[in-house]
Parts: sequence; C-alpha cells; structure tokens
Amino acid sequence: MIARKSALIVISQFFVRFLGWIGLLVLAKCWGGFAPEALGIIGFAMAFIGLFSIIGDLGFGSAHVKRISEGKDLGACIGTFATIKLVLTTCMLLAVLIAIFIWKQVFHEGFYDATTEPVIFIFIMYCVFSNLQQITTLTFNGRGEIAKLQITSMFEIFVKVPLIILVVLAGVSYAHIAPAIHWPQVFQPFQEFLAKHAVGSLATAYLLGIIISTLVGFWLLRKYPLKKPSWELSKSYFSFAFPILITSVIVTLSTNIDKIMIGYFWTSTEVGYYYSVQQILLIILILNSAIATVLFPTFSEYHKDKNFEKINKITLMAERYISMVMIPIAVVLILFVNSIINIMLNSSFLPAASVLITLTFFAVITSFMGPCSSLIIGLNRPGIAAKIGLVVCITNIVLNYFFIPQWGLLTPLGINGPTGAAIATLISTVVGLFGFKIMAKKLTGIPLLQRHTLYHIIGSLLMACVLVYLNILIPAVRWYQLLVFAALGLVVYISVLFVLKEFKKQDFYFFLDIVRPKEMLSYIKSELKEDVKK
Repeated sequence: MIARKSALIVISQFFVRFLGWIGLLVLAKCWGGFAPEALGIIGFAMAFIGLFSIIGDLGFGSAHVKRISEGKDLGACIGTFATIKLVLTTCMLLAVLIAIFIWKQVFHEGFYDATTEPVIFIFIMYCVFSNLQQITTLTFNGRGEIAKLQITSMFEIFVKVPLIILVVLAGVSYAHIAPAIHWPQVFQPFQEFLAKHAVGSLATAYLLGIIISTLVGFWLLRKYPLKKPSWELSKSYFSFAFPILITSVIVTLSTNIDKIMIGYFWTSTEVGYYYSVQQILLIILILNSAIATVLFPTFSEYHKDKNFEKINKITLMAERYISMVMIPIAVVLILFVNSIINIMLNSSFLPAASVLITLTFFAVITSFMGPCSSLIIGLNRPGIAAKIGLVVCITNIVLNYFFIPQWGLLTPLGINGPTGAAIATLISTVVGLFGFKIMAKKLTGIPLLQRHTLYHIIGSLLMACVLVYLNILIPAVRWYQLLVFAALGLVVYISVLFVLKEFKKQDFYFFLDIVRPKEMLSYIKSELKEDVKK
C-alpha cells in the first residue's frame, strides 16, 4: 500500500506539474524576452512572503501529522490544530503588514527591481489561504488519505493554469507585447485591463487557484469530526513542534533566501532564471515528495510498536528505488540541458543552463536525503533533524552571500548570481545528506551506502555514452526527438541493470503493480467512500 500511495502522489503530481509547465511554456513563448522578468517578479514576491510563512507553521503542521498518525482523537486533533492555525496565520499577517509599514514609513524604502508592491499584497493573501489549506491537507496526510490530499492540491493548478494562459494571451502593454489572439470586441476592455496590469493579473491567477483549492479541501473535510480545542493536546502539539520549530524555520529560509538574495544583488530577470529552472526541477522532485509524504506517518506508526526492522527495510527499499529512478533522469537533463530549456521555455532562458545542471545534482542529493530525514523525524527525534537542518541553513546562507554578488568569491571563474546560488544550495544539501545518513545509522543501524547506487551510476554512464553518440549523429532539437532518445536511453539503462542483476523480474512487477489503473482506481474509491471514525 505504501508503494501504491507513493505512485498515486507521483502520478497526480506529475499531472499537476505537467499542467503547470503548460502555463509556463505558454508564458515563455508568448512573452519572449519579458518572460524571465515577469517570472522573477512572481518568484521574488513568493519568496519574500514565504519567509513570513515561518510564523504560520512553527512546526505545528508536523506535530498534527504525528499525533493523527499515532491514533489520537481525530476531532480533538482537528479542532486543536485549526485553532492553532488561525492564531498563527493572524500573527503572520500582522507581521507582514508591520514589516512593510516599517520598511516604507520608517526606512522610507520601496520595492525595487525584483518585485512590485501590488504583487506583494496579492501573495500575502495567497500565503493566508495556503496556511488555512494546511488544516485539511495535513489532516489527510496524517490519516494516510493520499487521494484526498492530491485532489485538494490538484484543484489549485486546474484553476491557476487556465487563468495564467488567459492573462498571457492578453499581452503586456508596457513591454509592447501584443495580444497573442484577436479578442472579440466585447472582451477588449477586459483584455486591455489585463495587458496594463499583466504581472498583477498573473499573481491574481495564483491567488484564485489557492482559494478554490482551499475550499475543495474543506469540502472534503466536511464530514470529519470537529471538537473543541484540547489544552492537553495543545501541550502535546507544542512538545513536538518546539524542536521542529528550528527545522521549520530552516526549511523556509533555505527555500526562499536564495531568490531573495538574487533579487537584492541582481534584478528580477536573474530571479526569473533561477525560479523558472526550479519549476522544471519540481517535475523530477515529485518522487522525493511522494515518498516523504507517505514515509513520515508510516514510520511514526511503526515507531509506536518499536518495529525498527520494518522501518529499516522500508527505508532501504525507498532509497534503492529513488536511486534507480532519479540517476538516469538526471543524466538526461544534464546531457540535453540546452534542448530542454529551449523546448520547455525559450532561448531567452538559456543563461540558466548552468543553473539547471547544478540544481539537477541538488535534486538527486535531496531525493537521497528524504528517506533518512523521514526516518529520524518519524522516530520522534525532531531535535536531531533540527540540528542538522541548522547547519545546512547556515551553510546555505553564508555560501549564498559569498557566491551570489558580482564581487563573489567565484566571480573570477565566471560564477555568480543564479549559478552561484545553485552551487551554494548544492553544497549545503550535500552537508545535510551526510548528516542525516550518519544519524540514521546511529539510531537504527541502517547502512550508510548501498551497492545498488553504484550499479545505477554504471548503468546511467553507459546510457550517457550511447545518447551522446546518437546525439552526434542526429542532434535532438525537437521534443519528439528528445522523447525518442529518452526511451532508447531507458532501454539501455534497464538492459545494463538486468545484466548486473540489479533489475529483476520482481522489480518489473513492482512498478507494473503500483500503476495498474484498476487497482489504483479501486484504492481511490475506497478512500473517498470510507467512513470517518468519530
């Protein structure tokens, strides 16, 4: 069931990311050279407001998943967490507004280069609804109800992408980008409004998406029990959340500080390069997100029964399949980086090629780190995760400061700006990987390394040799050529693993079983029809 739940997340999130990429592609193709700047404004605003989202969580989200997965009273958990979330979200909103007031009125500063004030305020509301949505999504996560979790998140993209395309087709007045289509006379005033407020309208599409998604989540939660907040349960939440608080702060800082610093030292265009590449990588990070979502509550449940043998077995299996899937994908991304950027975005994003290569390595390392991170937190040792995360965060911030500016340490090598940020992220993630692996071994005796990874690297390198040779004969510049090359590469990769006895018949049936439509639909129906225990 763990595999099927992970597969459901991968399939649904791939579909979500694919739709998101469609919106990104239309924007890049229609807005041309203005696209990096527009995406940079959006990316900076999300990162700026994202820093304040620390206040909206403070580790209580992980505590909610933990307590529900332990079998605590569901109604009391929902009532307690909802109350905590409302208080924290209100505090977050006040903190943002006070910070903006001080920035403008006390320091007499404004928003320069990287973003605009209206976009900031739109994303303030986005962050509010995103926080409220977690009342539903984290409840579903704690109960292992992956179908409901994915349905909730998918509605955001269903609303957002069509609205983004609508805004893009209206053109951009101040960038002299004409409408991509002819608008009927009756809709031309609306088109002119969108064109005059292009980036603001783009931000509004994000806001409307999260609003609808939040409403869908609460609709799915409507039959769940809701009880008064429990003081005893609140203290239990706090006891788990307090050590996680550091981790929560660290994750939020690490996720957003790079774009903030790029925007500070450079402009929105450079932020756009970095942000757009991150959106591409979200597609291959789906597997890591899926497994982490399922493993944390699973480990928590096994830890309650002190079943460390089962925890280690699942962790090793997750690491093996992550390695088997992620390494060849990374090789293809690196080999065809320019073609991928041209196909998925446009040529104006080619300066981000080095960023994509570097962050591809980061994506692989992050995926390797996920199972051990979930293991440590699932064993109720959030303090350990917090200490490792603190080292990672400090490393990341320090390296960002020295690698991003034009006067950065790597500037003599031609490395700064977005590429400098990517290298800082990669190095700090490697530090985190070693930290989590060593501590996981101390806690459960799990091996630091698996020989399977070496086989996957060998298979990927041989696949790379074949693809490079084919690319010399027939350059892959079209999307369908790239798909053919990827398919041929997969055949070579699996063949090598088969020869090395790393890919066996049971692996084939494993992948086949978890994606069988009939069984997957049966699981989804059973979850949606399941009566919630009062």
